[in-house]
Amino acid sequence: MSALPVTELRRARPAAGLLASMLVLTLASAFVPALTPWPAAACAWSAAALLWPRLPQRQRRQALGMAGIGVAGMLAGVLSGVPADLRLAATGNQTLIGLLCAVSFLRLVTMPDAQTRSEALPRGRTALWRTLLGVHLFGAVINIPAVFILADRLLRNGRLGRRAALVLTRGFCACTFWSPFFAAMAAALNFAPGARLGIIILTGLPLAALALWLTALDTDDGRRDTRGAGFVGYPMHLRTLAVPGTLVGLVLGTHLLWPQTGITTIVTLYAPLLCLVVLLGRRGRAGLHAFAGHALRRLGDGAPELVLFLAAGLLAAGITGLLAATGGQLPFVRFGPIEASLTLLLIVAAAFAGVHPVIAITTFGTWLAPLAPDPTLLTSTLTMGWAIGVPAGPLSGLHLSMQGRYGIPVFAFQRWNSRYIPKLLAASILALHLQAALRGL
Repeated sequence: MSALPVTELRRARPAAGLLASMLVLTLASAFVPALTPWPAAACAWSAAALLWPRLPQRQRRQALGMAGIGVAGMLAGVLSGVPADLRLAATGNQTLIGLLCAVSFLRLVTMPDAQTRSEALPRGRTALWRTLLGVHLFGAVINIPAVFILADRLLRNGRLGRRAALVLTRGFCACTFWSPFFAAMAAALNFAPGARLGIIILTGLPLAALALWLTALDTDDGRRDTRGAGFVGYPMHLRTLAVPGTLVGLVLGTHLLWPQTGITTIVTLYAPLLCLVVLLGRRGRAGLHAFAGHALRRLGDGAPELVLFLAAGLLAAGITGLLAATGGQLPFVRFGPIEASLTLLLIVAAAFAGVHPVIAITTFGTWLAPLAPDPTLLTSTLTMGWAIGVPAGPLSGLHLSMQGRYGIPVFAFQRWNSRYIPKLLAASILALHLQAALRGL
C-alpha cells in the first residue's frame, strides 16, 4: 500500500475502515434479522466512492454501463407503475461483498513461506501436477492472488511460457466448479437461496478434475512417454494447504449441522476468525497487529470487485423493473436440465463475446427467479457458466491481468482454449442432466 500516491493512500485507509465496518455489520444483520442492512450498504457505497479513482478506465466503463442499464430499467418500471426496488439496488450483493472482504484475510496466513520461495523449482510430470493441484487448491481459497504468486516464481528470463500460463489460469478457473469461497458461488447463491452445498460440490469436483486432466494433456509435448517432460513447476507442499483445508472442513461441517445458515454467511464468519487464530498461534501480538493492519489498511485492495458487485446490484434491480414493465416475459416455462444447459451455453457464449460472467449471472439469475427454479440446479448452472466463461472470454479480469503483468495477449488464451472449452461444456451439460435425473427434477 505504501507504493500508492499520497492522495490515494489517504482515500484507501478510510475506505478500508469502512469496509471493515461493513463486514461486521453484514455479519450482524445475517445473525440478527431484525437489524437493517442499510448501514452496511452505506459503508460499502462510501468505500466505493473513495476507491473509484483507483479503478482502471476499462473497469470504470464496465461499472458505469451496468449501473446505467440498472437505473434505466428501474425508471422503465416506475413509468409502468412499478416502484423501484431500492433495497435490491443498494443491498442486493451485500453478503457477496462481505464474503470478498472476509476471504481476503486468508492471504495473511496462506502465502508461501520463505523456505518455499527460495526452494529450487521442480521439473517434469510430478512438477506439472503439483503446480496444477497447488494453484487449484490454493486458489480455491485466496482467489486470483494465487495465480500471481506462482506465476511470478515461474518467470523465465522475465517471461511466462504458454504451458505455465495455461496450467495456472485453467487450474485456477476450475476452482469455480466447486469452491464455496469464490465470488462466483456467492453470486449464484444470491439468486438460489436454499441450495445444497454438498450436491453442488459433488457435481463440480469431477468437472474440476476433468479440467485439470485436460490441461495436463494440453501441456504434453506430443509424445506419450514424455508427458509433462521439461515442465518447470512450483514447489507446492501439503503444509501450504493446511489452512484452506481446515476452512473447507469447518464450512462443510457447519453447513451440515445448521443447513438453515447461508453458506456465504458461514464462510464470511469463519475466514477472518480462522485467520486470527492462526496468526495469534504463529506470531502472538505481532499477528494481532497484522490482522488489524489488514482490516484498517488493505481491505481497499479489492476495489475492482467491490465496485463490480455494487453495480451488479443496480443491474439486478433494473432487470427486475424492466421485466415488470414488459409484462414479465420469461425465457422458459420451467427450469429443468434442458433449460439449465441452454442457460449455460448462453452464459459461455456471452463471455466469448466479451461480457463478464457476473453480468450474465445477474441477468439470468434475476430473469429466472419468477420460475422458482431448483436452487441447487440453478447454482450449479451459474457456477459452471463462470468456470467455463472466464477461460472462454478474451476480456475476463484474469486474462487482462495476465496481459498486463506478463505480456500475454488476451486473444492468445481464447485461441489456446478453443478445444478445451467445448469439452468442458459437453461434460457440464452431462453433469447437469445427471444431477437432475438423480434428484428427480
